Amino acid sequence: MNSYSPTSPINVLESWEKENESIARRGLKEGLRDSLTGLNHFTDESKIELNESLISENLPSLNILTSQIKNVPKRVLKNGKIKNINEYYIIKEILCDLEYEITESERNELNSLYEEYEFGK
Repeated sequence: MNSYSPTSPINVLESWEKENESIARRGLKEGLRDSLTGLNHFTDESKIELNESLISENLPSLNILTSQIKNVPKRVLKNGKIKNINEYYIIKEILCDLEYEITESERNELNSLYEEYEFGK
């Protein structure tokens, strides 16, 4: 992608930062969350390489970054509800990923809670 294009991710983020810092922060969080939920499609070698790269740049490891996402389904099931938009998007990603390792009953319960949050608002 052309880095001078107004639709390049860097230019979009910079325009959001100029407009409203909280919008930029939310956009970064959403992009990171999407990237992290897609990691299960990476090879083990790619994950190791990415993890080493993060650590070499003094950034959090993949385990630290993904632990936030991995805990959400259990927390939502325990609470019996989706509490916020962040949990909503994580549960949405999990439900769309048919290979995500949850039981059928957990998937059904999460789907009910997802629909309750989405349509109950």
